[in-house]
Amino acid sequence: MSPFKDVGREFQFNFGHLKRLIPIIAIFFIPVLYAGIFLWAFWNPYGNLNRLPVAVVNQDQGATYDGKQIQAGQQLVNQLRKNNEFKWSFVSSNEAKTGLTDNRYDMVITIPKDFSDKAAHAATTLGAPQPKLVSVTNDRHNYIAGIIGRNAMISLQEQTAQQLAKTDTTQLVTGIQQLETGLHKAANGATQVASGAAKLTNQNHALVQGAAQLASGSNALLVHLQQAQSGATAVENGAAALNRGNQQLSRGLGQLSGAGKQLQASSSQLQTGAAKLKAGLLAGQTGTQQTASGANQLAEGLQAYLKAHPALAQDPQFQALVQASQKLATGSAQLAAGSGQLVQGASQLMSGESALQSGLVKFNQQLQTAQQGAAQMAKQTPQLVAGAQQLTTGLGQLQAGASSLQTGAGALSSGVHQYANGATQIASGASNLADQLQKNAKNMPSIHQKQVVSAISDPVGVNQQQAGNITNYGNGFMPYFLSLGLFVGALLMSIVIPFRDPSEKPSSGFAWFLSKALLVGLVGVVQSLLADAILLYGLGVHVNSIVPFVLFSMLTSVTFVSIIQFFVTTMANPGRFLAVIVMILQLTTSSGTYPVVLSPAFFQNISPYLPMTYTVAGFRYLGGGGKLAFFQSDIWHLFAYWVAFLALTLVYFLVRYHKQFKNDHPQTSTSAVAEA
Repeated sequence: MSPFKDVGREFQFNFGHLKRLIPIIAIFFIPVLYAGIFLWAFWNPYGNLNRLPVAVVNQDQGATYDGKQIQAGQQLVNQLRKNNEFKWSFVSSNEAKTGLTDNRYDMVITIPKDFSDKAAHAATTLGAPQPKLVSVTNDRHNYIAGIIGRNAMISLQEQTAQQLAKTDTTQLVTGIQQLETGLHKAANGATQVASGAAKLTNQNHALVQGAAQLASGSNALLVHLQQAQSGATAVENGAAALNRGNQQLSRGLGQLSGAGKQLQASSSQLQTGAAKLKAGLLAGQTGTQQTASGANQLAEGLQAYLKAHPALAQDPQFQALVQASQKLATGSAQLAAGSGQLVQGASQLMSGESALQSGLVKFNQQLQTAQQGAAQMAKQTPQLVAGAQQLTTGLGQLQAGASSLQTGAGALSSGVHQYANGATQIASGASNLADQLQKNAKNMPSIHQKQVVSAISDPVGVNQQQAGNITNYGNGFMPYFLSLGLFVGALLMSIVIPFRDPSEKPSSGFAWFLSKALLVGLVGVVQSLLADAILLYGLGVHVNSIVPFVLFSMLTSVTFVSIIQFFVTTMANPGRFLAVIVMILQLTTSSGTYPVVLSPAFFQNISPYLPMTYTVAGFRYLGGGGKLAFFQSDIWHLFAYWVAFLALTLVYFLVRYHKQFKNDHPQTSTSAVAEA
């Protein structure tokens, strides 16, 4: 009998009764339910982060830096308010703790109270602590949400760091620009210094000579100061003597003033006596003239009498009388002349007395003036004495200073020689400095503030390119979830459709195998077609080409069906359990979620021997492209699995038919009916 008759009876048995058809139809949608619902649920979770509740607690108290108020925490809050990446809630610390405990928040971000202060000093103070944001993720509520929160925290940290870097870099660039300006000024100043140092070097000889002259002059000054101090001592002594003389002069002038007054009184009396003397002398002059006239007449009378009496010439007494009369006449004449002179002298005396009286009046006036001046000088003389003492003391100090000056002048002369040498070195160094500064100022690159701030705060840009058009999690997870859905669909198919027992006695072992293989294979193909339709047109999964994608899905499905058919056909329920073990191993080794290289070595070692490794890789090629040779290798691996397990299943049916139906008559399999 043709084996296709067995195939027709098998199809009629499973699809001809509504009771068996409904479960099979349900089995058709198992891959759709697995792959479609999973992909729909996780199609683009990062596109819905604005639903993830995150609490923000701002405890920052701000800071003052360089006279400016800094509110880094509030700036961050304002930035977050404009950011719709998460569902932000700006709450107090207590509210955040309560919400985290009650699972109302998946993450809490706390801005510490010293955030602004640390941010202000982080770039300017050596050893300053780094400003930090504190985040707590609610991993016990949802670990994946915690991972998302931590990744978001890294992004927020980068944004905050970038903003702080812009601020710090702006200050740095401003300082560099000021440095550049200062460097040009320093170069000009160094040039001036070099010029001045050169002039200074030219004046070194005159400076050395001047220092030598200063040393010589300080020696001469010391000698003259010693002489001056000796003179000052003499001045001090003279001032003391002058003081004593002034005191005596004042007292003498006082006495002289009193004597002058007495002399003026006596002069008045003298003037009166002189007047009386003159009057008496005038009267005496008249008497003396008369006496002289009488004496002369007496002498002449005696001469006449002698001539008349010659005899008396021999008389001694008469002769004596004649001589006496002559002497009396002569004396009287002289007395009369002297009396005239006395009258003249008395007149002169009166005139002199009048002049004396007038002079005494003036003298007394001048004497009083002199007495007053002497008194004032006597008062000022102690000041002169004190000044002379101070002069002596000052000259002593000046002499000591001159001695120090002499010592210093010697040191100065030595220092000037050193200074001259240093000035020469300065001139040379200043010239070199000016040349270097001018050269560095010319070589210093021009700084553009905005460009530098951008380059430092955001030094590396990222041009992310994707090898394949994988735009979201749905497209990324499609190979994994579709492979899983098809495998689960094949596994659940073994519960609804009898993989081993025939509806009737098969005509041969091959016909038995063919009827079962075509039946479950067809169901697997329908499962893949329904899953592809929903994924492509329902969810919008992206593939580079639909036909290869559908064909590869069919190949994947029939491969999984052949594997599970072998396990279930040969071992029944233990085979299903083994198929579940294989499924679990494939989930951990197929790189559907994390790359298998991140898994322990055991999973890496068994990955190449499991078919889902190649189904996931093949679907990824169809969705995102890649190397064709790898895709061809995936196809050949699946064909190998498919053919190998079909062959093993065929062998089993041939052996089983030989043992079970070789001597039996064709009849309906009661076990198959019961299983159905």
